[in-house]
Amino acid sequence: MLRSPFLVSLALFGAVPLGALRAAEAPPAYTEILKIDVHSHIFEDVPAIHALFRRINVRTINVCVPGGDGQLATMDRIAFELYRAQPQLYPVTTTFDLRGRDEPGWAARTIAWLDAAFARGAVAVKIWKEVGIEIKNRDGKFILPDDPLFDPIYAHLAKVGKPLHAHLAEPIDAWLALDPNSSHYGYYSQNPQWHLYGKPEYPSHAAIIAARDNIMRKHPALVVVGAHLGSLEHDLDGIAERLARYPNFQIEVAARTRNLTRHPSEKVRALFLRFPDRIMYGVDAGWMPHRRDTPPTDQQRQAHAASLEVRYRADFDYYAGQGETTYNGRKTEALNLPRAVLEKFYHANAERIYRLDAAWSRR
Repeated sequence: MLRSPFLVSLALFGAVPLGALRAAEAPPAYTEILKIDVHSHIFEDVPAIHALFRRINVRTINVCVPGGDGQLATMDRIAFELYRAQPQLYPVTTTFDLRGRDEPGWAARTIAWLDAAFARGAVAVKIWKEVGIEIKNRDGKFILPDDPLFDPIYAHLAKVGKPLHAHLAEPIDAWLALDPNSSHYGYYSQNPQWHLYGKPEYPSHAAIIAARDNIMRKHPALVVVGAHLGSLEHDLDGIAERLARYPNFQIEVAARTRNLTRHPSEKVRALFLRFPDRIMYGVDAGWMPHRRDTPPTDQQRQAHAASLEVRYRADFDYYAGQGETTYNGRKTEALNLPRAVLEKFYHANAERIYRLDAAWSRR
């Protein structure tokens, strides 16, 4: 017997009242809701961006990415300079250098580095996809994110109450043949180093996700924030299963709203209604002029600010709006999330998980 996708979604996501899924609610005004982008990469003091954030009621968490390219010290300096100048706009997620990981005392030195960052106000720690699909141990084997190498660091983060912002694995598309209809076609066609189709020597998507899940099992007091829908943007049921199984698991939607729009809107909405305290907002927009050969022009800075405004507004229209909307060139049904769920998704969950009241008040 065939069942409708809507009935399947109810079966998988539990007893969500039908009225809660269907009843329309007038969306709040765009600037009325504080929007915290928990996954931002802004590494220059750009007044146009500061002004934009204040005008449209946005704050960010500025995420440093790992330092295998030797840029960690530069990113750390810029991030904390911005934070000291604008503490309410740019709290910092720090990270750690994976170089020297085979040397004695690496974990202790890394913990000392992180503690110094926490003393300056860092609110979380980023671990990136290079763990699982790039770095190897001395035997030439890929290091997975649950490797004992990292256990002292995870245990320390749990002890001091700092979340691990985990971009581990990639979209499943990275392991599939290039498909022009995929929302990730542009990225993998232009970045073949991260496209793993036909490369059996690399760990599978499932193996990396299982290793990530094992971190949460081994360290139940550690809050793990799964970046990019926990790299499960293709599998809402898998997301729901993990949120139910691991109370220390949170997710954010950065750069994956476009993937959500490809799922039935009723099923996406059901996920938010079932787990309103576990999902956070993010965009993953990068502004990193320190990695460019020539400095940007003021016109380019203004253009980036304008592009941010477009993205924030398009996201809001999808999550808060009513009826049919167009997102990234595709027609979809807006989620029309209830006001209470929007408040949690856009800011309350981030304020709690990242302890932002303390971060915002630092001088």
